[in-house]
Amino acid sequence: MKRIIAVMVMLAIVMIPCHAETLTDSAYIDVPSAMTQDAVVQITANHSCEVKALEPDEMSVALLNSIYDFVWKEKMKPVEYYDELTQAKIDALLEGASAHDFHMTEAMQLQLTGEIGDHVDFVRTVMRLNVEYYIGQLVVVVLGIPQGNGEYVWYPYRGHVATIGEIRWEMPNQEWDALSAQPVSFHVLTDRIGGRGGKIWNEERIHEVTPPSFSKEGSDIITIRRWYDEWHEPVEDDFSVWLVDLTHPMHEEVQRIGKHLAKDKAMFSYFPEERREEAKLFLPEDLDYDTLIAYDVIALRDKDYKDTYGDVNVEITFGTVYDPEKSIVIFAGFPVEETEDVNIEETRIEWYVLRAQALGAEEELTDVVEIALKQLFLDDMEHEPIMLVILSEPLDAETNEN
Repeated sequence: MKRIIAVMVMLAIVMIPCHAETLTDSAYIDVPSAMTQDAVVQITANHSCEVKALEPDEMSVALLNSIYDFVWKEKMKPVEYYDELTQAKIDALLEGASAHDFHMTEAMQLQLTGEIGDHVDFVRTVMRLNVEYYIGQLVVVVLGIPQGNGEYVWYPYRGHVATIGEIRWEMPNQEWDALSAQPVSFHVLTDRIGGRGGKIWNEERIHEVTPPSFSKEGSDIITIRRWYDEWHEPVEDDFSVWLVDLTHPMHEEVQRIGKHLAKDKAMFSYFPEERREEAKLFLPEDLDYDTLIAYDVIALRDKDYKDTYGDVNVEITFGTVYDPEKSIVIFAGFPVEETEDVNIEETRIEWYVLRAQALGAEEELTDVVEIALKQLFLDDMEHEPIMLVILSEPLDAETNEN
């Protein structure tokens, strides 16, 4: 199956991962790092009702940041963010399954409009997303009415997936009036993470601000295939490269990226101007750089590097399916020491620019990307992990195939 995950940015989880030295990722963030309304293609409802996905505002972003911190810093599950009564209602909807195993895959704000008469029992809603939700997948939809001071009244509903990428749920008549009185928060809890960022539906849509997803489970598994020098000769001896968890400063950088994107700014514009100019050398001159999307964010370590190796190329298999005919560039860097003079909205990473390309025949999609790691910092990677943000031209023309 060809899988596509978007991740532009933003929102996989501990405050400081304890297993950053291991070869496998034992912890992940299962809450999105930024609002996900750009994955929505269409929302329909019956009885002349309308459901619309809204752009993020200060209150909705604050709620998502609160949930993200709750899961990441306090090592809690997304469902535990809700009050005990809401958790009990969710458990009842699942009929034996445990919501503690669920991820939160969508977080956005909706506006419900339309009046319904007493003769209507339910408002049936259908949301189509460019996200791989599969037939029969366990889904819970949670709507929240803000009460002020960060408090919400939650309304959970059992969702159903009858068509790939489509979630259906029903809202009772007696709850519709309360939910349609103001914008409401919308969350999706589900038992698996599907691909994001491709184009499942025929509607033309480019996700300029689709956030990166940092979950490392199921279809999002990332592995390193092999490494070799710039002449494609194997680097042997005891040298090795492996994936590690994002560190606390890296997670903070993810949140800064999320805030940048929430202001409707381009991903490319987040990085320092000097590095942007360097990145343009790896990209076509006629490319609109503001269309670049961050599909993956990872962290790497190495050991036993020798200067005689020079630059080292690594082949990494991603959950994202990349297009060899579309340009890729990577911003990589190490967190810098915090000072009181650093603006919280500005990057706290010392960035480098890396060459990268999807490995595959023309017109053949691939999940393998070759990344050129620079001799300049390979020795430093033995002492601390480096953060990589993988940017590509939009992959919206891709489809999912078995």
